Amino acid sequence: MKRRTPAIAAVLALAATAVPAATAHATTVSVYPSPGSHTVETGAQVSLRGVAPSAAGPIEVTGSVSGSHAGRLEAHSDGDGASFVPDTPFTAGETVTVDTGLDVTGAANGDYSFTVATPGLALKPGPNLKPILSGRGVQKFHTEPGLVPPKISVRAHTKSAAPGDIFLGDFSAPREHGPGQIGPMVLNSAGKLIWYKPLATGQLALDVKVQKYQGRPVLTWWQGWNNVGLGNGVGVIYNSAYRQIATVRGGNGLAIDPHEFLLTNHGTALVESANPVVYDLSAEGGSSRATVFDGVIQEIDLKTGLVEFEWHSLDHVAPSASHTPAPRGDGHLDDYFHMNSLAEIDKGHLLVSARNTWAVYKIDMASGNVDWQLGGTNSSFRAARGATFSWQHDARVAPNGTITVFDDGPSPDADNQSRALGLRVDTKARTVKVAHDFRHAPKQLANSQGNQQTLPNGDNFVGWGSQPVITEFSPSGRVVFDALFPRGGESYRAYRFPWTPAPTTKPKAVASRSGATTTVYVSWNGADVSRWRVLAGKDAGHLSMVTTAARSDFETKIAVKTTRPFVQLQALSAACKVLGSSAATKVK
Repeated sequence: MKRRTPAIAAVLALAATAVPAATAHATTVSVYPSPGSHTVETGAQVSLRGVAPSAAGPIEVTGSVSGSHAGRLEAHSDGDGASFVPDTPFTAGETVTVDTGLDVTGAANGDYSFTVATPGLALKPGPNLKPILSGRGVQKFHTEPGLVPPKISVRAHTKSAAPGDIFLGDFSAPREHGPGQIGPMVLNSAGKLIWYKPLATGQLALDVKVQKYQGRPVLTWWQGWNNVGLGNGVGVIYNSAYRQIATVRGGNGLAIDPHEFLLTNHGTALVESANPVVYDLSAEGGSSRATVFDGVIQEIDLKTGLVEFEWHSLDHVAPSASHTPAPRGDGHLDDYFHMNSLAEIDKGHLLVSARNTWAVYKIDMASGNVDWQLGGTNSSFRAARGATFSWQHDARVAPNGTITVFDDGPSPDADNQSRALGLRVDTKARTVKVAHDFRHAPKQLANSQGNQQTLPNGDNFVGWGSQPVITEFSPSGRVVFDALFPRGGESYRAYRFPWTPAPTTKPKAVASRSGATTTVYVSWNGADVSRWRVLAGKDAGHLSMVTTAARSDFETKIAVKTTRPFVQLQALSAACKVLGSSAATKVK
């Protein structure tokens, strides 16, 4: 520990805000960026975990070029850490020394250093393709003329399919725009549209799913722009009324990458970023000043926006592990790692999938070390026949302990068919065997994306990524649900979750008369309606029931034998409870 003097020490105090007291004080403190990290952002904060905020200082932060940094120490909302936020950024290429009076993991007497990366070429937004808003592949509605979603065709739906609604983040292939607008989509258990939200041109919605926020079910997704499978965006959180209640941003100057936006049960979000940095690839036959995407994991405190944890792929996985060739010119970007999923496993550990190394990693969050590697070069496990994978996505741990991945196996072909793969991993014997291997007929070969969700009843819900198909398999591999997007459409992931919507809007209805028959069209974007009750009358104040009809789709067409000039529609639940009513509508 260096001796501090008033001239160089930054002695910091917490802001005057109430902070819950930390529980048991850890014997060691974890710090991020980790000691020895060499691709740190210029806008990084120094985060300490496992220490009461009141005991975190004093702390001294000095750049080899930028000099001593003043700043503020801000408490994490759980009372078990704090972040030093410098007043000015660090200088690219410099070494930053951090001196503390704490017992820091990986440090000597509480003192350690890290290196700031030189920013590389920035990723730019991809082309904005003009959407196809007509033809057989889209849906159009009398009641919602501004909505033009793609049409989903259900090809199989058995009684044994799991309950729950279906959640999709629709967008289009890189070189062709699929039919319909782009936006998050919710279907009912049978595949009929419940809710759709078209986004502005250039914006995408990926990883649409139900999570919990502040103890309540919410609808979340990543939103932003995308290019070559990477992107720049934020995590958004909507309540059951489909109103946005929170926006989550990356820390340390980074934007969130499209691949993961995961809310934890302890008030944080796990996110990914692909940070372009200058890196020497001459040992790989590439440029000495190549731009390499460093895969960065962050855990963000949802209340404060502070970074509680950060991990860099270039600190732990060398570019030589990649199955993509190193770029030879300085103007090319090297996506050597391409991290595409995060999952919490055990306590204090993450499961991370990297597409371009063909590997899944277990990471110790306290130290940042890789505990083991499944697949890829130098796997920690001996694989039985069929237990290897390539260009995979979405590594998870199922309730029975099986590790599931979506094995893309795309061009350049490592396989001729994608599959939903379950792996039985024995960490003591260091072996891995196939637990299940689900494939689609006709076969699907996904060039990108895809996921596999283990449902509470043991079924596996599979999104086939760049192939426009979603399928639910029983535990034995029998297809119990199957649906198709129109040509050119795709969804990054597909999920099935229970969802109880409560939109605060009203149903919309339009009506026209021909002779003695009035034809009514009715819809309610976001509501789970079972039946519609039709009221009719001589004016808006005098209406009585004429008939009821089952909801047939997002928009239901009802023919009524009446000549009354006004109609109103009531939305009914399966128990015939009135969920909402349209305005009284004049028949045209």
